[in-house]
Amino acid sequence: MNFFFRVLTAIYAVIAAVLSTLVMISPFSNKGLMKNFLDWADVTLYRSDKYNVVVFLLGLILLLVNLFILFSGIRFKGVNKYICFKNDNGQVRVSANSVESIALGLARKSKNVREAKSKVRFKNETVEILMKLSVYPDTHVPNLSRLLQNQIKDAVESMTELQVSHVDINIEGVHAAPSDKE
Repeated sequence: MNFFFRVLTAIYAVIAAVLSTLVMISPFSNKGLMKNFLDWADVTLYRSDKYNVVVFLLGLILLLVNLFILFSGIRFKGVNKYICFKNDNGQVRVSANSVESIALGLARKSKNVREAKSKVRFKNETVEILMKLSVYPDTHVPNLSRLLQNQIKDAVESMTELQVSHVDINIEGVHAAPSDKE
C-alpha cells in the first residue's frame, strides 16, 4: 500500500468516525445543539444558490473515494500460486513456495551468499524466478550469478519437470564477512 493510499484511508476513516459518532449521539444529546447545526446547514447550504453544486461535489468525492478504496483491494492481475500439469496417474500441482524453497536452498549453500530472498511467478506454463542476494566482499558477482542461475534452473527443472524461462539475480548488498572473534 503506497503512502497516498494510506493517508487517504486515514482521512476517510477519521471523517467517517466523526460522522458516525455524531449520528449515534444525536438522539441522546442536547436537542438544541442539533437544531442549531441543522438551522445553520439549512440557511448556509440549502437556501443558497450553491447547494446543488456543493451536494453534488460532496457526493462525487465520496463516491470516488469509496470506489478507490474498493478497487485498491482487488488485484486485477492475480499471481498464480500453483502451476498444474497432468501425468499418467493424475494431476500435479507445484506451488510457488516449493520452487522458492529449492532456489533459496541452493543460494544459501553458497559460501559467498549472506542472505537470500526469492520470488516465483508462473507465466505461460513456465517459471520465472527472481533472487535477491546479499553477498560477502571479494565475491566475483558475475561468476556467482551465472553459477546460481544454472544450478537453480537445473534443480527446479529436474525436481519439478517445469520449464524455467529465466532466473534473475539482483545483488541487494555487499556485507562484511562474519568475524571469528566473539
